[in-house]
Amino acid sequence: MSASDAGPDPLAPEAARILEQVQSLIAGEGVAGVSDRAAQDLLLAAVRLFAAKRDQGAPFPAFAADQVTATDVAITCVAMTEVVNLELFELALWHGWSNV
Repeated sequence: MSASDAGPDPLAPEAARILEQVQSLIAGEGVAGVSDRAAQDLLLAAVRLFAAKRDQGAPFPAFAADQVTATDVAITCVAMTEVVNLELFELALWHGWSNV
């Protein structure tokens, strides 16, 4: 069953609102007022949801390429791999094995 077949998406309005609010904070240089914990909670929620959907076979990209910079991705990915003590070569191996 695809997400469009499942009925109304309970997170879509909130996700759109949060994305808009974050973009506004970044544009206005208001990120200093956001607690580290709030940023962590938002990232954790997004990572867990994305991984769960991909585990269930939903083949969709993380986001459109024009919505994020390579620097944004690199900073976030390195920080996430440090938390779980995962080396980049291990990540590359895992990705290669998952495509076999």
